[in-house]
Amino acid sequence: MDAEAGARAAQPGRDMAALFDGFFDSIESLRQPGAGGGGVDAAIGGISASMWAPRVERQESDSALRLVAHLPGVAHDQVRVDTSTPGRLRILGECCAHAVHDSGPDRVRERRLGQFEKDIPLPPGARVADITVAPHGPDSVVITVPKDASRAARATGASDFSTFESGS
Repeated sequence: MDAEAGARAAQPGRDMAALFDGFFDSIESLRQPGAGGGGVDAAIGGISASMWAPRVERQESDSALRLVAHLPGVAHDQVRVDTSTPGRLRILGECCAHAVHDSGPDRVRERRLGQFEKDIPLPPGARVADITVAPHGPDSVVITVPKDASRAARATGASDFSTFESGS
């Protein structure tokens, strides 16, 4: 066995890692619009537009709607809030996390790629111009949507939200 073959035999995971790096780089190039075919959406008919939806906790009061979106592995600056559709709030962004772990002779590469999207109906009286988005721990954001309480009450035909009962 020559020295080069011995070096390869001592690091079998490195060759496979290089192979996967090339594969993922080629997939990433497909995701870029205008890079040889219009991106993945054009290549496979738009089915990649929403790969996962984050878990969102919703808390509503007379004065505001508070949403806590749990986004593990997503940097806060990768989160966008869109209110262009009347009566709807959309949380969207992209997760692009890479990690390499070396432990002795083993080397592990982890990649998490994908777009996320969550569409949420807004309550009557929501003031979309006053929405705030703030980090909430390392993996969450808080979105606060203030409401005009008097307008919300008129829209529902009630002056006291506590009078509603669920149907049995």
